[in-house]
Amino acid sequence: MPVNAATIPDRTPRPRLALRAATALATTLGLAACGGGAGVAAPGTMAPSPAPTPAPVPAPNPTPAPSVSAAQRAEDDASAAAVLAKASAAYDRGITGKGVTIAVLDSGVTRASAEFAGRISADSTGFAQTVARCATCPVETVAPYAIDDRLGHGSGVAAVALAARDAVGMHGVAPEATLLALKIIAPDLTTGGSSAEGNSPNPQLIAPALRHAVDKGAFVSVLALGGAASGTLAADLRAAMDKVRGADRLVVEAVPNSDDGTSDGIAQALVGSDRGNARWFLYAVAVDANGHPRDGNGDPGALADRTLAVAGNDVRTIDAAGATVTVSGNSFAAPVVAGATALLKQYWPQLGGATIARILLDTADDRGAPGVDAVYGAGVLDVARAMQAQAPASAFAAAQAVLGRFAALTLSGPFGGAPRLAGRIGSLTVIDRYGRDFTLRGAGVRSSGAGLRIAGLATPWLPDPPVTGAWAGVLPLRPAAFAFAPAGGQRMTIAAQVALTDGDGLRGGTMRGLGITGVTAAWNGAGWSAALARGRSHDGRAELRRVSLATPFGLGSEVAMLAERGQVLGATLGMAGARTMLVTLTAARIVAGIDWRARITASRTEARGGSALLRLDRRLSGSAFAVDGSRAVFDGIATIGVSSPLRIDRAVGLATVPLSYDLIGGTLSDAVQRVDLTPQAREWDVELGWSATLGKRAAIRFGLAHAFDAGHVAGARDAAGFVSVTVR
Repeated sequence: MPVNAATIPDRTPRPRLALRAATALATTLGLAACGGGAGVAAPGTMAPSPAPTPAPVPAPNPTPAPSVSAAQRAEDDASAAAVLAKASAAYDRGITGKGVTIAVLDSGVTRASAEFAGRISADSTGFAQTVARCATCPVETVAPYAIDDRLGHGSGVAAVALAARDAVGMHGVAPEATLLALKIIAPDLTTGGSSAEGNSPNPQLIAPALRHAVDKGAFVSVLALGGAASGTLAADLRAAMDKVRGADRLVVEAVPNSDDGTSDGIAQALVGSDRGNARWFLYAVAVDANGHPRDGNGDPGALADRTLAVAGNDVRTIDAAGATVTVSGNSFAAPVVAGATALLKQYWPQLGGATIARILLDTADDRGAPGVDAVYGAGVLDVARAMQAQAPASAFAAAQAVLGRFAALTLSGPFGGAPRLAGRIGSLTVIDRYGRDFTLRGAGVRSSGAGLRIAGLATPWLPDPPVTGAWAGVLPLRPAAFAFAPAGGQRMTIAAQVALTDGDGLRGGTMRGLGITGVTAAWNGAGWSAALARGRSHDGRAELRRVSLATPFGLGSEVAMLAERGQVLGATLGMAGARTMLVTLTAARIVAGIDWRARITASRTEARGGSALLRLDRRLSGSAFAVDGSRAVFDGIATIGVSSPLRIDRAVGLATVPLSYDLIGGTLSDAVQRVDLTPQAREWDVELGWSATLGKRAAIRFGLAHAFDAGHVAGARDAAGFVSVTVR
């Protein structure tokens, strides 16, 4: 098996091999790797590897991935077979053929090469064979040869299929696939004994090797050889291929380098005159790195429709010593196709050989004459296209519309985007024409009202009115306040159009995003205080009533009732509405000159109704916390605070989740599943602020805040700041 384009195969006649005593084998067998269109070799033309040919300088990668090292890029560029096949589309997804076994029926393998380290199957083997030196000579039994490669052809073929992608030399198309090396070398009958290895394959061993490959789990078998087969050999090959078909595996054979695919060839014997095994067979023909065919290349004949063109001319591989060599010939096309099948098999393990072969043929890049032709067969192998879902464009639009219906839910800040629900309905498995599953992603569950910027900047701080008197600042959608003293030591304040659900500063309050404004009335005196509040959202979908009480002992309480229509805590879940009760305990105390205040809130929500997409099957409970302190600093008041807005702590829903969508049949499969709607994190906000009066008619305040796990989303961060100047 020559591995260099400059080597002309030796056509010296060799003695024929016999299956049994006095039975001559009527076959001509040769390797398809003969370079330069030199033709199919006659028996006995395997030659030891020549000295390595200097490798050409690889073309630069125009758009290297940032995470790929220079050495890795150089190896990728040196792997012409993988480049022309666009195998990087698989590597970018982490698909390398791992877990898939490729059987190479050839001259063995260089076991010491780092290109195969740890990936040579323990089931690799040679095969016992019986031979006779002539038609009347006695039968000799030859024990299986060790799988060590003396010629280099098997190592070269295997490297093109699966050499390691290790930033050294070149790599194979499926760089993490497992190699099942099956040695089918015939003995050298020109010597005195029959134990010495010859330089050619024994065609008798192809069928037992194929059966062994199936038994040991190889998904694809590579035959980098060609020749004629008839009689007993043809029948044995057909029977072995029947076993490949029964296991739904695949055989890839190299197109003979110059023959025209005669009707008595090995390929035809495998496929059968009735083409009964054609779906599990692929032919491979070599082109150069640019996809141009070489002069005098082989003709796939009647099997052109099962043929793929790949880079097999002037490609790099290794020889028997593990050194890099440059080779040409169809022998090095077959392993490229085998590597591509391993990539698809790893990604879709449920696919069989017939389906993967069909995918590769259907997605090939048509070259030359339109349709199938004798030069390119079905076209140039295109792994990137083979990895894509195959269906009409209208089918993808329909699937996106289906996903859009599920992804239409909008959740508010207390739910933190409901990550578990988003994971269920934010994507859809679609099935293409070959039964392959792909993930179609949509906008997913959206969250409204999360983050400091939205709540903080939408509701700037309003200082307490420093004077009593008439309404101040009575303008549309502007806060206004009126304060008076009913008796000595008492104060009554009435404020209109003020935010009722947001606290001071940027940290927000118990609830965000509801946008409720209304009227508050507060009284304080003798250390006691009480307040009433009532308001509604601008869209009229939420209404809040609240009463609070504080004692001279620094303790207080607050009860609020939130009534909503068509939403739950601001989330549009298809509900009729909800009622939420919030109970808050407050505490205030001066410690070390700092006026500390704390709030702990617990909520209970009862949702009404539901939709076909989501129902809540139990009450929702939540909580919120806040601690802040203030102290006179630099003729003003400095504040520091830590808070956590309302978070749903317990919520379970019954959601209709999409399972799969058949792109060809247009049918959707869905299911009702219990889904936890609670966030996976709790937001904590930290704020620093300072405020002061400027004379008698103005006040200034500024602050900075930072949110950890903003919006109750794990890992999210947010920050905001403000400056507020009030002139009266």
